Amino acid sequence: MKSVVITGSTKGIGLGMAKDFLEKDCPVVLSGRNKQKLEQEVKKLGQKFGEDKVLGLPCDVTDISQVQALWDTAKQKFDTIDIWINNAGRDTAMKLLWELDPAEIAPTVSTNVTGLIFGTQVALQGMLEQGSGQIYNMEGFGSGDMMRPGMTVYGTTKRAVRYFTDSMLEETKDTPVQIGTLGPGMVVTDFMLDSLRQMPDEQREQVKAIYNMLADKVETVTQFLVEEILKNDQTGAKIDWLTDEKAMERMNSDEYINRDLLGEFGI
Repeated sequence: MKSVVITGSTKGIGLGMAKDFLEKDCPVVLSGRNKQKLEQEVKKLGQKFGEDKVLGLPCDVTDISQVQALWDTAKQKFDTIDIWINNAGRDTAMKLLWELDPAEIAPTVSTNVTGLIFGTQVALQGMLEQGSGQIYNMEGFGSGDMMRPGMTVYGTTKRAVRYFTDSMLEETKDTPVQIGTLGPGMVVTDFMLDSLRQMPDEQREQVKAIYNMLADKVETVTQFLVEEILKNDQTGAKIDWLTDEKAMERMNSDEYINRDLLGEFGI
């Protein structure tokens, strides 16, 4: 039984992982900026899995003092924090850079990069003190070599995740703390659906064709991620749901070419 802290866990992949960890009898600390949403989810999960297994704390990951408070509160509650997942993230509208509202850029970079660094720094300090622990960073579109118009800012932040994690592996190689990455692939979340709804019809149809082949529901992806995290005992782990091989198989499969996954969500 391992205790888990997940940043940005009031919805989407973060909440899905929280539920799956709880299904495995792991106590979980949820966090997010929306206090009302956080309280709602903690209450629901507490009723289902036991209030002693679930803790929630508001946290803006761009504020180091709030991240430290998240660690301290979790540590006080569960004594040892075995797994810390830097999941909190945000995106901009899918627009070309020169069309993008500058007000969207700084919050995205701050959350996805600064928040990642703060979360790792705080968790690493705590885990070094307790003598063990695992930190996982959430990769995404841009972590590899893929590029797409309208994804420049988000993709840049996720490319930074890859560099940062590789650098942390070097810094921690002689420590008892393990560092890894999670690659969820394309997941049907509110953000994906909202982005699709805002696209011009022609662009939406093109993107839908790709998503219907390669995307998956939250619960499908998070169940896999959680199972692999709990099995892993090595630093440097890359836990990827949508591998290149899997994507290629789907793009050559009539089942996935003709799948209408997004139709279930009214798209």
